[in-house]
Amino acid sequence: MRYILFLVGLSFLACKKEDHGPYSTGGPKPGVVTNVQSTALPGGAQLTYSLPNSEGLLYVLATFDRTPGNPQQVKASYYNNSLQVQGFPDTLPHVVTLYAVTRSEVKSDPVTVTVHPGLPPVTKVFRSLQVSVDFGGINIHFTNPDTANIDIVTLSNDSLGIYSPVDNHYTKSAEDSFAVHGFDTTRRKFGVFILDQYGNHSDTVTVYLSPLFEKFVDKSTFAELDLPGDINYDWGLPMPNLWDGIYDNPDGNIWHSQPVPAGGWPVWITFDMGKVVKLSRCALWQRPSDQWIYAQNNLINFELWGSTAPNPDGSWDASWTKILSHTIKKPSGLPEGQVSTADEAAAAAGEQMNVSLDVPAVRYIRIKIYSTWSMNAANIAEVSFWGTY
Repeated sequence: MRYILFLVGLSFLACKKEDHGPYSTGGPKPGVVTNVQSTALPGGAQLTYSLPNSEGLLYVLATFDRTPGNPQQVKASYYNNSLQVQGFPDTLPHVVTLYAVTRSEVKSDPVTVTVHPGLPPVTKVFRSLQVSVDFGGINIHFTNPDTANIDIVTLSNDSLGIYSPVDNHYTKSAEDSFAVHGFDTTRRKFGVFILDQYGNHSDTVTVYLSPLFEKFVDKSTFAELDLPGDINYDWGLPMPNLWDGIYDNPDGNIWHSQPVPAGGWPVWITFDMGKVVKLSRCALWQRPSDQWIYAQNNLINFELWGSTAPNPDGSWDASWTKILSHTIKKPSGLPEGQVSTADEAAAAAGEQMNVSLDVPAVRYIRIKIYSTWSMNAANIAEVSFWGTY
């Protein structure tokens, strides 16, 4: 009987709800932080202070409103004597209240300080925007000197005529340009504004433009051009597989290079589009399936070059013009051999690359490969181009 009661007691203890609260309750109120100094940051401020000599001190709490009715708080360990308050949408004065807090969650008396944030990143990026016409849409150039996480939102009329967001470009690049495609040549209204991670947004710049004509480049005229110095194919997987329109066969419809010895990079291949094209954008697909994407012999760093009359000796001379440089980045950042649904979606969509308007029209394409995941060989599933011809 005692044994049964003992087991029942253990069961009761095992099922008893645990209450995770402060280590202790009550206790003396800590002293206040002193010598508070404020230094402006883009859209925020850094506060430095002296900590009170109070027993059980755990952290300093800062409370503030980014905008009226939008309360925020930031905590900093007692190991530090500074914290940052961020996300203000303007350079107006904002009041921050500081508390010293003990392990028992006892707060000190409040200490207030007025901060004067620097110019927010959304405003800086907005002021830098340059919007111009591009093939099938618009080109947007910007600078982001604070390398802040931002979303550049493009607005236009959708298929139903509703003026709404048509593109989101997420970036923290210090400077870049990109194109928003998919429109016919009809004159239309475009709007662009900046959104940050705190929900702040800029004004909207509005332009009326007629996108330049572009179309998908027909691949039926594509042909291999085997120039001296070009790398050959291997495993019975030749270059014409790059334009056979099959994107999802990991074994039978890809181009695969011969092995590349150590020190043998870069390598390149050359082909003829069969017509002179003013390129607007292009796309490249990796060898598919979870076994291969962002791994093995799929590309990492490469360049595209173009020519209208390449030197038949295969040399890299003035007959070639660089079209673009590109680095394939794995969205998830997971180690090689592990993929996420975001990785799968990005690989299926292909690497989409815009071509600058100042690149001349070309007929012959060279893919110059600097690195792959394995550095043993290279493979590509498919390539596509858009432009006017």
